[in-house]
Amino acid sequence: MRKLLLVLTLLGCASPAFSQTADTGSIKMIRTGWGADSFAVVLNKPTVQNPALCKTADGYISDNTQPGYNTYLQAALAAYIAKRPVSVTVHDKACGPADRPRLIGINIQ
Repeated sequence: MRKLLLVLTLLGCASPAFSQTADTGSIKMIRTGWGADSFAVVLNKPTVQNPALCKTADGYISDNTQPGYNTYLQAALAAYIAKRPVSVTVHDKACGPADRPRLIGINIQ
């Protein structure tokens, strides 16, 4: 019983580390370039979620050094072509390249 209580306590303390911010909408633009193997998605919303307080909050970015980059890019392109709404997940504590909100997940709805 003590071990179970200890595990539950540790999980409770660690849960804020797993919390991330999501934003939902349709992709109105996919940007690429900046002299790097990167891309950003811009949703059809007037504001961008920016929990890490990145300096350039004009979309959600990923680059090829981040795990999941190729999957995110394929999902973004598929959603854009199919005109399907998405839910993007943004890192709460770290910015991506060019000090933009870091994309860490994308779900096609």
